[in-house]
Amino acid sequence: MPTQTYFELLEMLQAEAHPGRPGRHRHVCPVCRLTHQGVDRFMQLISLEKVTDVDMRLQLRAAGGFCNRHSYQWLKLNDALGTAIIYEDLLNEATKRIEKGDFQARRSGLFGRQAAPGNPFSPCPVCLHQEEIENRVAHDFAEGFAEQPRFREAYAGPGVAGLCLPHFRRVAARLDGAVAEEFANRQQEKFGATRQMLRQIIDKMDAGRKLEQHDEAAKQAARSIGEEREALTRAIWQMAGLEDIS
Repeated sequence: MPTQTYFELLEMLQAEAHPGRPGRHRHVCPVCRLTHQGVDRFMQLISLEKVTDVDMRLQLRAAGGFCNRHSYQWLKLNDALGTAIIYEDLLNEATKRIEKGDFQARRSGLFGRQAAPGNPFSPCPVCLHQEEIENRVAHDFAEGFAEQPRFREAYAGPGVAGLCLPHFRRVAARLDGAVAEEFANRQQEKFGATRQMLRQIIDKMDAGRKLEQHDEAAKQAARSIGEEREALTRAIWQMAGLEDIS
């Protein structure tokens, strides 16, 4: 039975396929988008309800706090009290670990060679939550593509930019046979459309360069980039995923 996530994915694909419909974040990997929303909600939940939660505090201590990316995402919440409470605790924990020598190199082996200390921390709790979200969304995407004709039809729409490569891999790993082949073909079409727009940009830049003997207006006209400009950012997220996600 289709889940809420399936319907959210379907709605995004249908909105992307119909440019006239209002909506933000067009031409963004839908798995990235739902993952970003889920991570944002989780961090809001920590800020609003879990700053003094014992289990959350233990997880943060064990992890040495949030990872670099999620630390700065946390800072953008502007939660002065929550930040003060959490990071006072984390700095106390870090001080104790320094005193215990957790970060010092050790001498081991027959000749007493110095070995670099291992990482004493567990993974960032937000990263772990993000991984759960990505797996769930990728599962529902794969199930929708495999079982729901209207989902496949929506994904095939020429206006749909497709998944980023990291999330394509997650979904593709959950498909097989003819469905997997169809999914791969659709993804190649999405990448092909972006390549065509990038080629238009390259050709225009090259045409402008060749007009060295003409006036500046002629060169600028030759280099004028229109709707294909979107391909510059699209190519980035298609390969690497949405910023702060992959």
